[in-house]
Amino acid sequence: MNPLVFGLFSVGFLCIYNMRPTRSALAISLSYAVGALSFIADLIFQDSTLLITRVPIAGLYAITIVFLVGGLFLHYKKAAPWKLLVGLTVVHLCVYGYLMAIEADWIRSFSANVGCGILSAIGLLAFRGNLDRTLDRVMAAIFAITSLQCFIRPVAIALWVDGPLTQANHSETTFIFTMHFVVGACAVTTGMCLLVVFSRAIFNDLRDSSVTDVLTGINNRRGFDEAGSLVLQNGAAQPVSLILADLDHFKSVNDNYGHAFGDGVIASFGALMGDYARFGRVAGRLGGEEFGLLLPGVPLSMAAELAESIRRRFAAANIQPGEPRDGFTASFGVAQYKKGESLSQLMTRADQALYRSKDCGRDRVTCDTEIPETAAEPARNPRPVTSATVRKLPVKYG
Repeated sequence: MNPLVFGLFSVGFLCIYNMRPTRSALAISLSYAVGALSFIADLIFQDSTLLITRVPIAGLYAITIVFLVGGLFLHYKKAAPWKLLVGLTVVHLCVYGYLMAIEADWIRSFSANVGCGILSAIGLLAFRGNLDRTLDRVMAAIFAITSLQCFIRPVAIALWVDGPLTQANHSETTFIFTMHFVVGACAVTTGMCLLVVFSRAIFNDLRDSSVTDVLTGINNRRGFDEAGSLVLQNGAAQPVSLILADLDHFKSVNDNYGHAFGDGVIASFGALMGDYARFGRVAGRLGGEEFGLLLPGVPLSMAAELAESIRRRFAAANIQPGEPRDGFTASFGVAQYKKGESLSQLMTRADQALYRSKDCGRDRVTCDTEIPETAAEPARNPRPVTSATVRKLPVKYG
């Protein structure tokens, strides 16, 4: 059964590699593929005592572990210690081959198992600094047990077999069945846990892609709404402000410079908004050329200053070196959260301020407090917030 199980795991990790191409998934797929070959070769030549068969089979088992350990390191974003693993494998095979040549009895088996145990134990180093999550701790525990059984197995051989260990009693059916069962059980447990680990990574990728705008790398509307709602739920005791921004005359940008250049303008502004998404802030592209920046812990006046900083930086930005430009600008609306309102209601007030900026000539910042309460009431301060009226920004707000 072991060759079949190992083969199925190899195919499974190869499928994961096709869905999410990573060197770690490929290495683990190769590990189980070589493991399947190891068991097949071992079953075919289990009665052979020739160096020409036993040493290569031991080498296949060692390579199985090398790929598995390397895959673990790669999964946890670490450089795999390939040179160390290959060097230990060479030493392991040389010692095993020597003991085979002098016909050492149980010491030969001890060498084969302990060599694999040492290679496997190196994989535990891949978990260093990566034990925050329960699944990773479980995976580390399983790998520790898998490594430990390599050291226990030769001791069990010495206690199990009466008298010297010969090829005849080493190949005794009950012993071989038990040994292969233990190895297979460890491999299946490790493989199942690794499948969960990789499946979680795929799920996280899918989740991130569902809430991330591809062009800008910040949240899309769904991601902004989800993260923004959490901010309002968790930050009711502190001021929370919202900046909405809309690129001015963006249709003419596409008409004059083409959609590819227009995408570059959106990507540039999205990157600028992302620069300000620190300290728990949430930036998002809400659709087309409209963006949002939610600011927990920031009052309205400071949010207006931040919006002015973004406005000035975008107006001075060089979108694509060498391309003509007419000074691309954006308009901004700012509002502060009121207790009990939803994110949608906060966005509505910020949107009204944004359209006030549009009506007053664009390329400016307007707070919702500047909007008359009734249509008949004249604006008390229609002038925009400009660099002349904004004091120097504190360093922590960029």
